[in-house]
Amino acid sequence: MDNYPRLFIKAGLMYALLGAALGVTIAVDPSLAVRLRFVHIHVNLLGFMTMMVAGVAFHVLPRFSARKLPWPAGMKYQFIFQNTGLLGMVTLHAVGGWQGGLAHAAFVFFAILAGIAFAIMFYNLYFVLSAPEETPKPEKITGEMKVAEVLDHFPQALSLFLESGFQSLANPAARQTFAKVVSIDKACEKHSVNTTEFVEKLNREIFKTNSPSDNENTNLGREISRGEKCQADTWVGSLVKAYPTTKKVFESHYGEGCFSCPGQAFETVEQTASMHNVDPELILKEINNEIDKESNPS
Repeated sequence: MDNYPRLFIKAGLMYALLGAALGVTIAVDPSLAVRLRFVHIHVNLLGFMTMMVAGVAFHVLPRFSARKLPWPAGMKYQFIFQNTGLLGMVTLHAVGGWQGGLAHAAFVFFAILAGIAFAIMFYNLYFVLSAPEETPKPEKITGEMKVAEVLDHFPQALSLFLESGFQSLANPAARQTFAKVVSIDKACEKHSVNTTEFVEKLNREIFKTNSPSDNENTNLGREISRGEKCQADTWVGSLVKAYPTTKKVFESHYGEGCFSCPGQAFETVEQTASMHNVDPELILKEINNEIDKESNPS
């Protein structure tokens, strides 16, 4: 975990302890509620909850969205402004007399600091969740490319990764998190796989579909788009993405657990039918019936 997300979480825990102490104090002496209620509320909300949310979000969201924070240095300024603003406001409110003169001006100044901290947090967290720009399908795979980038463009590559020892990619969560930030070079280094040989294998196996003669002798499958009918060599993952209702056809024949298989995305309709001893023509007929229903709802 990076330094500032850790600091936010630690500060949040300290504010939680302070908030609990204030709550007990008010319970023991209710006469203090008028002066301490503001302090108690802001220590818990602006201190504990906001600090914890910021710390966890700054650590998790960039990894799950595979995007860097738009302003990483903003975490430092948010931490300083949020703590300064909060402690300044609750101190002035606790000692009283903050509603007039210089004390009120100072209170407003600390409130503005806290507001700026919120604006920084909004900027970093909102835009880190923005969808990344779509990149064109690469014509060649290189070691510098992220693992997830290769899998997104070439779903059939997952089988090549698994065959070469990258067993962690069998877990969908790993493909949605670590694979988005780890390059092929780093993944090969971690799994003691020769990078040059593996990259050559990926390019050889994936791009041989560019040759019409190779297409006749391979069964790598094809993608499907809206408006098209399903064929025997259509990838199941592409089919379900284009026509979500077709998923129930597979579940009715294979069971609901069939989509837990890591190879589902790049298996063809014909392959899945053969593996489950189901007539491919029957599956195709039911799938295309669902496509007709989805394309032409009554």
